[in-house]
Amino acid sequence: MSLQYNNFVAINIQIETSTYKVTTLIWDRDSLFVNFNQYWSRVAAQIAQKIAENTTSNWGHFNLVRTQSIRLLGINPESDINEDSSPLNILPVNLLHLLLCCGLKHLIKDKTTEELNLMFNLLLEQALQNCQQYLEGSVITDSTELIKKINKNADQILVTNDTATSNNCFIEKTNLEQFLYKQLHQINKENLDSFLEGDSLLITKNQYLKKFYLQKNNNKILCIDDLHKLNITNSPESQTNQIITINIDGASKGNPGPASIGVAFYEKKKGSDKSLINEVSEFIGNTTNNIAEYSALVKALEISVQQGYKNIEIYSDSELVVKQIKKIYKVKDANIKELFDKANSLIEKISSFKIIHIPREENLKADKLANNALK
Repeated sequence: MSLQYNNFVAINIQIETSTYKVTTLIWDRDSLFVNFNQYWSRVAAQIAQKIAENTTSNWGHFNLVRTQSIRLLGINPESDINEDSSPLNILPVNLLHLLLCCGLKHLIKDKTTEELNLMFNLLLEQALQNCQQYLEGSVITDSTELIKKINKNADQILVTNDTATSNNCFIEKTNLEQFLYKQLHQINKENLDSFLEGDSLLITKNQYLKKFYLQKNNNKILCIDDLHKLNITNSPESQTNQIITINIDGASKGNPGPASIGVAFYEKKKGSDKSLINEVSEFIGNTTNNIAEYSALVKALEISVQQGYKNIEIYSDSELVVKQIKKIYKVKDANIKELFDKANSLIEKISSFKIIHIPREENLKADKLANNALK
């Protein structure tokens, strides 16, 4: 496995007496953001139940198959407590049918290995589909807020051995999609060596993973039972040197009529190079073109303040917005005055601010984002 990292700024992570400078955070979804015992123990029970139902009609044998299936998945059938090294927390779920086949073959003698593999693979898919409601109910939402707070100040990668469908359910429930650089699903968590290099850090609650990587002399792992113990700040040099350029645009069909905004955020590189780091394409209801243009400006400023951008340059093809913000034109419209005041209160929170008027043909990305929202 290999990964191309973005050039986001570094953050400092402090816990007790240790400090880590990090550009890439790898989060263990299953131990940090999902209640492991609540979700995976129910998944194991669902899988075991389906296997027993489809392989025997004898009650005594049924219970034996079901109990052995739960044990193979790393769950204690009496207490529902799992081991850190449980296959459910380490192996990708698309390999579990092989594990179950090997462990149950001596109990299910009337079927071939090939038949069991095929059956277990199908039953696993059905069980995981049924368990999405368990996943939704097991989300630790106060932990996921930390990802949103860090956002574009570091590459954030989510790792899970769960399926893409289940992970998408988790992402939708927590609204994390726009805050993550990459999502790695159905992955063996013992195979993360190529990601754990440079200024990267895997954060987990799983003690087994920590011991596993330390035995391989890889110390790019932080094991913590409570994310609230972390003190995370942006590195000072990154905050002062980073320049963000933002293209904004507003659109209105009918003026007034259905309206939308488009905002494109870029990180300025050496020379004239820049890379897209975020974008907004949003319908805002019925209003005028000027209100839409101002709404795009306010959205750009709100996100900039939220993300801690210190140096921003905003490019707009609206002469009215640019010249009013520069105090060249007076603001007479009461509705625009409200947005004008809001924009200026946000500008005061930013260390270095510029707004520049550009021709429409140089604002195509923001224009496209705005018009896409109208569709």
